[in-house]
Amino acid sequence: MLLIPGVPDVVIDSIMGWEPGGAARMRARYMHVTGVMLRKVAQQVGDALWMPSGSEEKTD
Repeated sequence: MLLIPGVPDVVIDSIMGWEPGGAARMRARYMHVTGVMLRKVAQQVGDALWMPSGSEEKTD
């Protein structure tokens, strides 16, 4: 759940109590990419590629 809002790895490690040396191994074991995360990244990439800088999406 901490990955979805984009919590940094170092903060997740601290919350979970993972030691710095083994944190990467623990993240690989317990943290999995979700559909929500993939959609969020795809939207961000799409926005960066297709929305000209300075223009904002209308919310009419």
